[in-house]
Amino acid sequence: MSAPTRVIRTPGGLSVRFDGRSGLVLLVLTVAALAVGVVLIGSGDFAMSPGDVVATLFGKGTVSQEFIVRDLRLPRVLVGLLVGGALGIGGAVFQSVSRNPLGSPDVIGFGQGATVGALGVIVIFHGGAAAVSAGALAGGLLTGAGIYLLAWKRGVHGYRLVLVGVGVAAMLTAVNYYLITKADLNDATRAVLWMTGTLDGRDWTQVWPLLALCAVLAPPVVGYARPLRVMEMGDDAAYALGIPVERVRVLLMGAAALLVAAA
Repeated sequence: MSAPTRVIRTPGGLSVRFDGRSGLVLLVLTVAALAVGVVLIGSGDFAMSPGDVVATLFGKGTVSQEFIVRDLRLPRVLVGLLVGGALGIGGAVFQSVSRNPLGSPDVIGFGQGATVGALGVIVIFHGGAAAVSAGALAGGLLTGAGIYLLAWKRGVHGYRLVLVGVGVAAMLTAVNYYLITKADLNDATRAVLWMTGTLDGRDWTQVWPLLALCAVLAPPVVGYARPLRVMEMGDDAAYALGIPVERVRVLLMGAAALLVAAA
């Protein structure tokens, strides 16, 4: 039996539709992610039991345990969870907007655009971590705007968005390889490491910006879940039901592009 769906209404006229099944799935996944995080924090050369990890997180560990958990391992786990959440939200938005399972960020060019921005800062300007992050965000946004404009023809249809994105992704991939071949050894090594991705050495300076961006962008995306679901039936049906299709599409694609680029 599926969980019931409830509609919660406030005195101010605001109503919220709560799907019991979705809430249950979200709860189970959240608990599972937290449990895996505790296990990962306790893994390594200095092994700790889940009980010791939880006690340390609540301030009841030794000095060495506090340092290992709070300063070394906890930031890495949080960065991994936030990156996974950002990529998951971004991928869900792109697939829903394009109404195509191929519409993931790595297929339609958004990931490659962010990589071009980051590698350009590394190879050409030799920028630091903050500049590389800004370059990735700028590259992701510019790529999103370019794909949207190229796919526009009296609206943006899913198949056209995917086809244009695949072509743009191929061109941007070639640009990335060109930048690597023109870089010196140190910059090339740094660029490849950035493209591959790693949680090694992640600390709180990476956690807070990503957490702030997810906190700002994730709620609007969730808030547009119902219009997004209606748009999956087609633009004509969405317009007939009063959904401002192009405005919703632009807002969601912009938010998803930022989330993917930041991740």
